[in-house]
Amino acid sequence: MASESSTISERIDFQSIFSKLGSARLVGIQLPDGLKYYAGEIADRFRENGYEVIISGKPSYGACDIDVSLLEVADVLLHFGHTEMLSIERVIYVPYNIDYSVDAELLRREIKEKRIAIIGTASYAWKFESVAERLRDVGFEVELRKGKRVAYPGQVLGCNYSCLEGTRAKAILFIGDGEFHAIGASLYAGRRVYAYSPLSEELRVVDTSDFVRRRYFQVSRAKMCDSFAILVSTKPGQKRLGLAMRLKRLAEEKGIKAEVILADEIDPSLVEGFRFDCYVSTACPRIAYDDYRRFSKPVITPQEFEIVLGLSEELTLDLL
Repeated sequence: MASESSTISERIDFQSIFSKLGSARLVGIQLPDGLKYYAGEIADRFRENGYEVIISGKPSYGACDIDVSLLEVADVLLHFGHTEMLSIERVIYVPYNIDYSVDAELLRREIKEKRIAIIGTASYAWKFESVAERLRDVGFEVELRKGKRVAYPGQVLGCNYSCLEGTRAKAILFIGDGEFHAIGASLYAGRRVYAYSPLSEELRVVDTSDFVRRRYFQVSRAKMCDSFAILVSTKPGQKRLGLAMRLKRLAEEKGIKAEVILADEIDPSLVEGFRFDCYVSTACPRIAYDDYRRFSKPVITPQEFEIVLGLSEELTLDLL
């Protein structure tokens, strides 16, 4: 069995990174939670090659979340675990590719639809071209298209399913971990979604009914509120101040009190000192979708706020 440090060496192309650093000497390293465990091994690789290292202590929620404070003191910021979404000077995105195989015979037996679209996150999407060929060999018609602001065909983000825009697939195959992106794909495309985990080799049909019920419940709670705070993140890829100001004007036109609050981290500690009845998050959609239980007051998305204001009736996915 490979050691943890050798696994890191296999999944991260350090030589390619070194070739991009130029005259940089002080390197900032930003890691998602799944890679922070290996921070010491990663930092050692740079020190062994003559670089000084500072590791970001901030959360890293995605390609949109750049630690600009660390970038101010480092010669270059290495953002690990994601592909490039924002073009920022002195920021280098470092993908983290997971090698895997798919059980094509299992998929052939269990997926009834033969025209499918393949989607997944960056760590899996790098291999989709070969996966598509394997599935074609067992009888599938495979749609594999590249969306906007992503590196690979079939790649999706929690706020970006543009590779499925106008899809003609009868069903969607999500390859990866968890169910958040698979649920998002189902809501976005209105197709049956199969979620396949290469690690466990399990396949399941995604059910969005619980998710939709939870979101309508939050909207119902929000409709009983009198005052709203519209939260804006300063993170480079999440800052939607223009949207927040538009929502504020729409609320005021309806006679509803709303204020705009600007902050770096959108979390329960931010709202504890305020007395608003409900919060509208214009930052990462996962704050409302995944973290709402952590907040003592309702947290809804911009689209859900429009339902509260009577400007829309249909629940749609929040896309940045």
